[in-house]
Amino acid sequence: QFLTERQEISAASKIAPDAARNEQWDLVRFLVQEAANPTVKDQLRAAGSESASKFAQWDVAESLLREIANQDIRDECCSKVLKTAAAKHQWDLVRLVAQLIQCERKRDRSCVETAKSAAKDGQQELVRFLVQQIGDQSLKDRCCMEASEAASNARRWPLLLIESLKDQFCIEAAKSAAKERLWRAVEFLVMTVVDERSRDQCCKDAVKSAASECKWELVGSLVSAISDPNISDQCCIEAAKCSASVGKQEIVEFLFHALKNPDSQIAFRRECAVAACCRLREEFVAFLGVEPDWLFEFSHVLSFTASMAIEGRNSVLKSTLSKMNPDRITQLLCLSISHCHVSLALTLMDDERFSKEHVDVPDSSGATALMLAADSGHHELIDKLLDLGASVRAQDHQGRTALTRACEAGHIRTAKLLKDRGANADHRDGQGLTCTQLAERLGHSQLLRLLCPEKVSPPIKKPVALSRKPSSSLPSFKDDVQQDEQLSEELHQLLSKAGFTSERAECQQRMACLLEGVAKTLTEYSRKMTGSYAEGWANSLMQVNGRTAADSDIDWTVLVRGQTFHLEDGCGKFRECNNVEKLKVAEGHAQVTVGSGSQPAVTVGASGVRPALDTCHAIECCSSFCEDRIEKLIKNYGWVHLVRATRPSSTNELRVSFSFQEREIMRQLNTIQGQLFTIIKFIFKRHLPLNLSTPGLKSYHAKTLLFFMLEKHGMENGEAWKPQKLISLIKESLSMLLSFIDKSNSADVCMPHFFMPGAPLYFKNAGIGGDFDNTKARIRSRLSELRGDISGVLKQLKVLVRPLESENFYFHPFTLLPLTASPAETRDKKRNGLAGAAFKACASVLHQCLDELQSESSDRDTLTGQLGQLDQLPSCKYAAMCLAAIVSLRFGETAESERILMELQKRRVKSGLSPREVQTLDTDWAWRFCLPCHNPPHFPFLPGFTQSLFTARLSQPSSSHLYVNFRCLSWSLQAELLHDRSPIVFGEWLEDLQEDPDLEELLTLAHYSDCREHVMFCLEQMEIIRDERRVAMDTQDHEKIRCVTEKLQRLSKSPQARRS
Repeated sequence: QFLTERQEISAASKIAPDAARNEQWDLVRFLVQEAANPTVKDQLRAAGSESASKFAQWDVAESLLREIANQDIRDECCSKVLKTAAAKHQWDLVRLVAQLIQCERKRDRSCVETAKSAAKDGQQELVRFLVQQIGDQSLKDRCCMEASEAASNARRWPLLLIESLKDQFCIEAAKSAAKERLWRAVEFLVMTVVDERSRDQCCKDAVKSAASECKWELVGSLVSAISDPNISDQCCIEAAKCSASVGKQEIVEFLFHALKNPDSQIAFRRECAVAACCRLREEFVAFLGVEPDWLFEFSHVLSFTASMAIEGRNSVLKSTLSKMNPDRITQLLCLSISHCHVSLALTLMDDERFSKEHVDVPDSSGATALMLAADSGHHELIDKLLDLGASVRAQDHQGRTALTRACEAGHIRTAKLLKDRGANADHRDGQGLTCTQLAERLGHSQLLRLLCPEKVSPPIKKPVALSRKPSSSLPSFKDDVQQDEQLSEELHQLLSKAGFTSERAECQQRMACLLEGVAKTLTEYSRKMTGSYAEGWANSLMQVNGRTAADSDIDWTVLVRGQTFHLEDGCGKFRECNNVEKLKVAEGHAQVTVGSGSQPAVTVGASGVRPALDTCHAIECCSSFCEDRIEKLIKNYGWVHLVRATRPSSTNELRVSFSFQEREIMRQLNTIQGQLFTIIKFIFKRHLPLNLSTPGLKSYHAKTLLFFMLEKHGMENGEAWKPQKLISLIKESLSMLLSFIDKSNSADVCMPHFFMPGAPLYFKNAGIGGDFDNTKARIRSRLSELRGDISGVLKQLKVLVRPLESENFYFHPFTLLPLTASPAETRDKKRNGLAGAAFKACASVLHQCLDELQSESSDRDTLTGQLGQLDQLPSCKYAAMCLAAIVSLRFGETAESERILMELQKRRVKSGLSPREVQTLDTDWAWRFCLPCHNPPHFPFLPGFTQSLFTARLSQPSSSHLYVNFRCLSWSLQAELLHDRSPIVFGEWLEDLQEDPDLEELLTLAHYSDCREHVMFCLEQMEIIRDERRVAMDTQDHEKIRCVTEKLQRLSKSPQARRS
C-alpha cells in the first residue's frame, strides 16, 4: 500500500514467483487484487500462471491465464504454459491453451513445437487439432513432416495428417520402422502408400531390409504388392540372394516363380548362384546350376568349385564341364592354376573331358598351364601336367620356358622337378639370360645351389652321420656367467633403445588390430592378420617404428566361408558334428580326398611403399586341437584351422594351423621374452644364411623354440626373465635346438612342433635331395659354433640394430591393406562397426572421386557430394581439402582452388604418430593411399609436375596400384598457383621431411627449391630409402633419383646456388 507504482511492479515481480513456488495462491491473488496498474495485474497473473504450471497446479494456471486482459501478455504466457504442459503430457490443457493464443505467428510457432511432443506420445487427434490451428501453410506442412518423423522415431505410426503429404509420411515412417525392425508397422505403412510408383519404390527398399533379416513372409507380401514388373523382378533377385546365402531354398524357388519377366531368369540364377557360392551352399548351386562363363566372371564361383573339389564333391563342376569344349576346359585349368586352386586343377586334369591334346594351349601372354604352375611353385601340378604330356620346351611371348619362370620366382623344388624331367637350364630367354644368370641377377642363392652347387655350397666342417641316431650328449660349453650378465645388460639396452619393448610391441599390435578391422570392412571376408606384424615382435629386426622390413611381409589368413572340417580326436561334438566325416590327422596333417598343394599362402610382392603381402586361405575346424599343449601357455583360445601345406613327400593333406593361438601368445610376451625371440629370429633369418652362408631355419622355428623356452621357465616367472639373463637364455635356446636336431635320424627334420609333439618341423627346402640333404649337418655345425662363442652374433646385432630417432610410429594404413576394387558403401554398420564403416567410406569415396576426375564426363555435383562425405571424416581432412582444390581446377575454378590452397598452407600433417596417437587415432593421419589401378593416371588439367606425383605401379598385375600422397600434391599445387601471392615455405617442407619422407615428397622439394642444401638433403634421403629398401623400387624410382642427382650437379656449378 505504501509503494510507488514503479516499486509496486518491481516488488510484485519478485514476490509472485516465490509465492507460487510455495503454493501460496491466496497471496498471489491478493497481490493481483491490490495492484493498481492493470499491466501489473496481468504481469502478476502471468507470473503466477507460469509458476503454477511448473508445479503442476493446472487449475490455478488455467484460472490465472484466463484472467489476463492484455492480449500480448496472455499470448506470451500461453506459449510458455503450452510448452510446460506438453512436456508434462497435460494434453487437455494443451488443447485449451492453444486456442487462447491470438497472435498468429506465436500460435503457429507454438503449435509446431507442441505437435512434435504430442506425436511422440501418440496423441494423434491432438496432433490433428494442432495442425489445424496453424495458419501459415508452409509451417503447417513443416509441422506435419516433423510430427510424422517424431512419431516414427518414437515407434508411433500415426494415421495421416494431410492427404497431400500422406505418401511421404508413410515412406519416412516405413524407413524408421525398418531400422527398428518393426516389421508389422513396415507392412502397414508401405501398403498405405497411395501413389503406385512411390509404393513400388518403398516396397523395394523394404524388401532389402526384410530380406537381410530373413523376414520371408513379409518379403513375399511386399513383392506381390509391386506393380512394376522390372522393380518386382529386381526385388526378387535381391531377396533371393539373401535367402540363398542363408540356406532358404524354398524361398528361392518361390521368388523364382514370382518373376514377371522371363528375361530376368538368367540374371536371377546368376546372382543367386554367386551368393550361394560365397557361402558354399552346394544344394542351392546345384538347384540353380552354373553356366561355364560364370566360372570365368566371378571369383566366388571358381572358389566354390575349388572348395568342393577338396572334399571330392564335384557334381556341380561335372554338370558345368558337360557344357564346355576341350579348349574352354584348358582355359579353366589355367585360370584355376593362376588363382592357386590346386584341388580344382587336379580335379580338372582327372576329368574324362580333359583333353591331353589341349594341355599346352596358351593364354593371351603365351603362358601354358605348366608355366603358370611353375610361377606359383605348385610342383604337384607340374608332375601331373608332365605326365599328361605338357612340354617343358614351350615358350611364352618373352621367350621364357616353365623352368625359366620357376627360376625367376625362386621356386627351388619346382625347378628341380622340371630339370629332372628334361627342362633345359641353359635355355636363354628373350633377354638372352640362362636360368643360372637369371637366378644370379635376382639373388636366388638357394636356387644356385641346385643349378650349380659347386659354386655356392660351403664345405661341411663337422658332418653328422645320419645313418644312425646321433648321440644325445652335447658338447660341454664353458660360460663366463659374470661376463654374460654384463653383455646381457648391454644387449638389453641396445634392443630397448631400438624400440624392442613390450610397450612399443603393444602399439604395433594396436596398429595391426586397426588394419585388420579396416581390411575386414573393405574386403567383407573373415580376414585376420597373423605373423610378426600382428604379434608386435620382429616385423623389423632394425627398429620398432611401424615399418615392415624389406625381407619381411604382412600375413593375412582368410577363412573360407561356409566350410568347416572335423578332425579325429578334436571334433567339438556339436550338433552339426553328427554324421560328418572326421579327418584323420597324421603328424599334424589332416588327410583329405584331393590335395590343395604345398603353398599355404599366395604372395603379392612388395611394390613401392607397399610391403609384400601373404594371404593364406584356410578352412576352419569345428573345435580346437591339442588343448593340453595350448593351455601350457594361454588359457583362452579359439579353434584351429587347416592350411594348404603338406609334408615334403606327401600330397593329399592339409596342415593343422595354430596361427591364431600363436598370435595371442606372442601378444602376451614381456620385454625380455620378446627380445629373446627377436635375437633368435635374427640368428635364424639373417646371421646364419647371410653372414655364415648356412640357410635352412625359418622364423617359425624361432617361434617354436621360444614356446618351448616359455613352457620350461613359465611365462610369469619373473626370476627367469631378467635383463641380465638374456645371453644365458640365448645359449640355452641354442642348446635346446641342438638337442632337438640330434633326436631325429632324418636329414629333413629339425625339431618337434610345440602344440603337436608328434609332428615334426622340417628344415627349409626339405625333401629336395642332392646338396640340400646336407642342410642339417651344416646347421648343426654352425649352431655348435655359435653356442660356444656368441660374440659374432652380438657384433652383427650392434651393426643392424639402431636407436630410435623418434618415439613416433610410421603408420599409413591405406598403403598396407590388401588391394580391392572400389568397395561399395557399407550396408551393415552394426556388423562392421562405425570406425570400420568410416574407413571404408574414406577408401571408397576417395577411389570413386579420383575415377570421376579422370572421366571425360566428370560431374561437378557427383564430385561435390563425394567431397562432402570425405570432409566429414576427421582423419582425412587434409586429403579432402587437397582433393577439393584439384576438383576446382578440373572445372576451371582457379580462384576457388587458390583459396583452398591458402588454407592448406596453414595446415600441416605429421609423418608419424606418437604412442598416444596410435591408441587414440585422433589426428589427421589418412593422406597417403595405395588404390587399385590398372591404367596410367590421366589428370591433364593439372600442372605437368603435379601430374607426375601420381605414381602408378603397374608392373605386377596382382598388386597394380596408384600411389597418392596428398601432402606433396598440396605442396606442388601451392608452388604452382600461389607463387605470386606468397613465398613457398620450403623451411616447413624441410622440417616435415625430417621423419619418414617418401620419394615423391623429396622429389617435390628438390624440384621447386634451388637451394643446394635442400637438394643435397633430398638426394641423401632418397639414397637412404634405396639402400635400406624402404621402397620396392622400379625404373621410375631410379629415374627420380637421377633427376635430383643431375639438379644437384647443376647447382654445384652455380655460384648463386652455392650462396643460397
